[in-house]
Amino acid sequence: MNQFNIPETVMRYRTLEMHGGESTIREVRMQYADMANGGDGGMLWLGDDGSEVVCRQHNYPDKSDSFFQEVCDLLGWQWLAPQQ
Repeated sequence: MNQFNIPETVMRYRTLEMHGGESTIREVRMQYADMANGGDGGMLWLGDDGSEVVCRQHNYPDKSDSFFQEVCDLLGWQWLAPQQ
């Protein structure tokens, strides 16, 4: 479970961006954008009982949408869906 606060989370991902974690950052950006909009961040794996284990439930059960919105904003990651 992720117990990081917003500043720690931002620093963690800035460090990862600076040190070449492109594929991980790409995945995290998609998950955070989804969770910033109230989603579950997507499936991580299937549990032993065949149920889906999703990112938000497994890693961030106590984090609100606003947590992900603020992290995205501070990192300059797009999370708002483009208006039509």
